[in-house]
Amino acid sequence: MSELDDLLEATPAALPFAEHPLRQAILAEVHARPFVPIHGEWQILQYAFMVDQDQKHAERQALSMFTGEHSDEASEHYLHHAFEGYSLRWEQHSEFSTYAIEKPLKAALSDDWTISSSLFAEGKLSLPGELIAAVQLTVKTAASPLSEDLFEEFDAASLSVSEVIEGRATLVTDFRANEDGIVSFLLLDHGLSPLELGATVRRVLELETYKTLSLLGLYEARKQQVIVSRIESELVQITSQLRSSGSAKPQSLAQNEELLSDLSSLAADLEASAMESLFRFGATRAYSDIVRRRLETLGEASVSGYDMIGRFLNRRLAPAMQTCRAIEERQANLSRKLTRAVGLLRARVDVELERQNRDLLSSMDQRAKFQLRLQQTVEGLSIAAISYYVISLIGYALKGAKTLGSPIDPTVGMAASVPLVVGVLWYFLRKLKAAH
Repeated sequence: MSELDDLLEATPAALPFAEHPLRQAILAEVHARPFVPIHGEWQILQYAFMVDQDQKHAERQALSMFTGEHSDEASEHYLHHAFEGYSLRWEQHSEFSTYAIEKPLKAALSDDWTISSSLFAEGKLSLPGELIAAVQLTVKTAASPLSEDLFEEFDAASLSVSEVIEGRATLVTDFRANEDGIVSFLLLDHGLSPLELGATVRRVLELETYKTLSLLGLYEARKQQVIVSRIESELVQITSQLRSSGSAKPQSLAQNEELLSDLSSLAADLEASAMESLFRFGATRAYSDIVRRRLETLGEASVSGYDMIGRFLNRRLAPAMQTCRAIEERQANLSRKLTRAVGLLRARVDVELERQNRDLLSSMDQRAKFQLRLQQTVEGLSIAAISYYVISLIGYALKGAKTLGSPIDPTVGMAASVPLVVGVLWYFLRKLKAAH
């Protein structure tokens, strides 16, 4: 026996490792929405509702109470429950939930049972949100060649027919909503296995749902187009003012600051607009990619005399997706232009501020020179005034000494003390000024 065999025998059934907290959830996610095998003729009616994050938990609790099933971590976003005569399949996605009722075709044709009349109208389930898509798929067993009477219920102007799954099924639709607001599909089974039929049914339902969701981006693009066009127009006006002010008399600092405030306001509006449409445009790209992948998986082939489903969708989806991409590009380009304009105007404001600072410094320098001259004048006057008082005191002293018999004449003594007093005062004031 090899060392590898010894190691395998020694390894217990449960791995003796610390497990990542999300490992089991990831393993369960691969099987979260399994294909349900279908055999025979069926009618499936599916509604898709936009659901907020706050509504998701309440929606799951209501379904658990309705079906009597309690969800675990592996199935909290998916439920498939069989009732008497029909089954309910519920799926919760990032921003919408789908409710699909599956009934045998004979039972479905014998009554007018619908999701809305039997689940929501009777109060068994509360409406989770706003309806965004409704699709009815009828599965029939039919042999080739096809007869045109199978297509009588569809609008001939938009009728699309494709062979799918290597020609072993035919898919028919006109993408038009009937009086009940439901888009009808017809799937003719030419020999699919139950699992293949279940997978095809799932993909057809997703095709209509994701097609509708992807087109939400078109209307967001139209909404953002108005905002982007307004910002572009205002930016042109501001840049025109910048150009005219550069070639003619320079604008004042206040005018430049006003233009800078206007540009900053436009930049804020553009960023808010871009953030508002960021999720929808991203979701549109994802939904459009899912539609493309579902069509690739179905493996369409043309039916003589009819338009293909994929070709019909591409004629309508491709311009919508291009519009969304164009608006995103305009937002990005406009953001760069606004950044350059703000930088240019900010540089102009900085230059104007530097010019004002230079003038202010020059004015302060001139004022300092005046103050120095004034100070020098005051110093001279101060020396003269102090000298006058000192010499006066000396004169009083000499007069008193004369009275006591001093031979020095007071007038001569005062005159002789003038140079000495002035020199000493000048010397001490210079020393004091140097010390300060």
